[in-house]
Amino acid sequence: MKQKAVGLFSGGLDSQIATKLISELGFEVHALFFGLPWIIDYEKVKEAANRLGVKFVFHQLDEDYLEVVKNSRNGYGSAMNPCIDCKIYMLKKAANYMRDIGAAFVFTGEVLGQRPMSQKRHALKKIEQQAGLDGYLLRPLSARLLDATIPEKLNIIDREKLLEISGRGRTDQIALADKFGIKEYPGPAGGCKLTDQHYASRLKDLFSHGLNDYRETISIRWGRHYRIDDKTKVIVGRDEMENDLLIKYAKPSDYILEPTVVSGPTVILKGNEPCKEIIAMAAGFIQHFSKHRGADPIGVTFYQAQDKEQFFNTKAKGLHTSDIEKMKI
Repeated sequence: MKQKAVGLFSGGLDSQIATKLISELGFEVHALFFGLPWIIDYEKVKEAANRLGVKFVFHQLDEDYLEVVKNSRNGYGSAMNPCIDCKIYMLKKAANYMRDIGAAFVFTGEVLGQRPMSQKRHALKKIEQQAGLDGYLLRPLSARLLDATIPEKLNIIDREKLLEISGRGRTDQIALADKFGIKEYPGPAGGCKLTDQHYASRLKDLFSHGLNDYRETISIRWGRHYRIDDKTKVIVGRDEMENDLLIKYAKPSDYILEPTVVSGPTVILKGNEPCKEIIAMAAGFIQHFSKHRGADPIGVTFYQAQDKEQFFNTKAKGLHTSDIEKMKI
């Protein structure tokens, strides 16, 4: 029977190569993927694991994970990305899973020196220790540049068959992908949503208004966001796809506004039960971002997401560009 190994699996180039390498060394790999709030479609990641012939394990993160983002102990990167805390959190989960299934070790696709915050030598060691994996966390792409792990010392895995890649380049990885027949992988430009300044500013706005809701963090991916006051904000869809997604992920207490006759964007109104003035203002965003901007007030239908059968009508309130800019998040 093969020994088991648990790998953090994102579907990216490095994690695919690490997974393929460990699999070819004779281990039964469990590819552990964490569903983050801003990742709602993990089928491509699952397909990547299937192509590699390994077991795909999905773990959905929730409000518990958002507390890690909100209260970073080790600091943030370029925006609101607590890279070290995030890695520790996920590896703690992986360590528990390793023990549950009796795996020999946990591995990642990390490369020494690839990322400035979490992949320096001292950070790698810190993460390993704080995750409770001291000696049992293998980084196969850079293993021969790092201290030997316990599985290497016990000859559970052959250190000489591991790699010594370092730095931010991808030449070695691309060559290995070709060797292993890995043809599908995302480009390096995607990255974590928390490094995106626009997403980060919206997330900070949620946290600053007392919201630590998983569903809310999904909806900030889409649309134009405006805060009317401390308790109320609107999200304006930019196209049909965003309109549909905003409705799909609306909370039951949200109000949905759509133009009655003319074409225009969908608006999600979030906050306490709104007064007529607030609803009319939210409706004004529909007119402002439609081809009827500056025309006579258009009619708008609105309803609460939890009660889609009960419709109400209102007229849009005229909004000036300067007013909208002041409310922009």
